[in-house]
Amino acid sequence: MNTIHLKKYCTGVSLIELMIALLIGILLLAGTASLFISNKRIYKDQNEMSRLQENARFAMEMLIKDIRMAGYSGCMDRIGDITNHVNGSANDDTLLNFGNAVEGSESGANWQPSGSTQATPGNPVDGSAANDVATISMDPDSDAISVKYLAPLGISLSDEMPNVSAELKVTTVGDLAIGELIALSDCDSADIMQLTNVQTLAGTGHLQHNAGGALTPGNATQTLSKVYSTDAEVLRLTTLRYFVGTSDTTGEPALFRYTLDRQDFDNDGDTTEFVAQEMIEGVENMQILFGEDTAGADTIADTYVDAGTVTNWDNVVSVRIALLMRTVEEDFSTELNTNTYDLLGTNFDPVDDHRRRRVFTNTIQIRNRSN
Repeated sequence: MNTIHLKKYCTGVSLIELMIALLIGILLLAGTASLFISNKRIYKDQNEMSRLQENARFAMEMLIKDIRMAGYSGCMDRIGDITNHVNGSANDDTLLNFGNAVEGSESGANWQPSGSTQATPGNPVDGSAANDVATISMDPDSDAISVKYLAPLGISLSDEMPNVSAELKVTTVGDLAIGELIALSDCDSADIMQLTNVQTLAGTGHLQHNAGGALTPGNATQTLSKVYSTDAEVLRLTTLRYFVGTSDTTGEPALFRYTLDRQDFDNDGDTTEFVAQEMIEGVENMQILFGEDTAGADTIADTYVDAGTVTNWDNVVSVRIALLMRTVEEDFSTELNTNTYDLLGTNFDPVDDHRRRRVFTNTIQIRNRSN
């Protein structure tokens, strides 16, 4: 009787009950999947925007640091009595000419005020090897900026020079290498030269700046403008050009910096070469206005104009920069980004896609031209 009773009541589930159970399961699974996809999208959006903001912060920090230093030449108040002994440095359009401490390029045009076309494809850099060309094109929709300054190294003369042609006896050689471009500066004047030999002796160092030889571009003369004493410091000639270009590796827009190749000095020390370095990804456009003190008296910008409109580059006391940043990857949204963006009065209409974009602006005072 017990066996018959169990068979009577253990008949399983009906087809309708099974279908209802499957439907409930599908709804629960769909809800879980929807929640997962939504959370993943939110995470990706937040991650991409955080990455965009971090790239913008890093790009601005680099630009601010270098633009503030433009024209710095030690304890001298401004670019004044500077003698450049490097061959070819007198040419106005060379990157080795320290006279143009700030230059600008409007929408990929020639650099102002020098008129230089350097840092464009196929144009060699003056004073460098013939095969040294810029392989990265400047974005024709973006502006660019060039700054030059003498970077402090914490190196000073340990002994007064016995004569104007003597080697430099310094407290330390630091990371200086043969072929580098340096300056010797005190509060009255400075001399720029190329190092032909670097020696470390008993904790100090000797720096030679001979004329001729195999170095490129080399020194026109070994004779400096004067005898320097122990109050003089050694600085590194720093030439930087910031521009927007397209990455060779990713094919995406990025901020590039054109600068002296210090690795080349460490390898052979025989040439002065410039290289394009990819700095920050996701920089789609850069617009620049130069603050000019037209009154020429208070070192405060009276007007902000583009590179082609500056009347006197010696009176440029500040720089205003706008960066259009975009996310590296496109998001999951089906909504197409068709926005145009205002960068310091210039409207830029990027390619319609699914990327997020933000505009970042900053005004940078050139400290060496301020009170």
